Amino acid sequence: MKSHLLEPICCPKCKSDLQFNGHENPPSKLSGILVCQKCGSEFNAGEGFIHFIREDEVFRFSKREEFFRSVYASLYTPITNLMFLLCGGTKNARREVLAKLEIRPKSSILETGIGTGDNIPFLKNQIDGGFYYGLDNQVRMLRTCAVNLVKWNCSACLYRANAEQLPFKDNSFDVVFHLGAINLFQNKKQAIDEMIRVAKPGTRIVIADETEKASRLFAIFVGKHEPIEPPMDCIPHTMLQTKLEIIWKGYGYLITFRKPD
Repeated sequence: MKSHLLEPICCPKCKSDLQFNGHENPPSKLSGILVCQKCGSEFNAGEGFIHFIREDEVFRFSKREEFFRSVYASLYTPITNLMFLLCGGTKNARREVLAKLEIRPKSSILETGIGTGDNIPFLKNQIDGGFYYGLDNQVRMLRTCAVNLVKWNCSACLYRANAEQLPFKDNSFDVVFHLGAINLFQNKKQAIDEMIRVAKPGTRIVIADETEKASRLFAIFVGKHEPIEPPMDCIPHTMLQTKLEIIWKGYGYLITFRKPD
């Protein structure tokens, strides 16, 4: 029987099946190589997660931002909590988004920017017989997340990948969401299309990030970007119940929509 870490995955490049050559015991400590049965791409498993990308495949706007992000990764939780003070506090800010998720018993949950896993404690009591899957493209974040999972006595399947090329099969997840940093994606539409692809029919998809109001506060660190606009134009017209809300006292936006059955 496959571990839950391996069950939903596929090649992020061609979406074909992967063959795992290695050790699965214990499942959270996989060690080995995954080989795509179609295109021959190889991916390493180790450090508690599967590596679907290399360092040179992580998109960054500038060297300045790359430096800031590396520092931010090591101080992610305290800096994020400090920023959320402007939004009414960490608990209120996270719950304002997480309350929109439709989690039921035995749900499979995908977070496409898990960071250090700080949303997991807020959802821990709702994961009733289900499984939590998270990916990030920064290895520092995932290493910290793995440590946090042990500290919190929580479990999650972790992957290093880009959200624009999700390493998951079609229609795999009951809950799909992204909280923070989608503004920095090189191709937001492709990332959103991928979230839709891996969500099961009928799933509500939730996306939240900072507004232009918040971005102006951080421009001193990461430099100026194009003005932020919630990516409503990236949501296909075929989606249902599409809605945009301004949250976090004006510092954030929240997009929700439903994949048709």
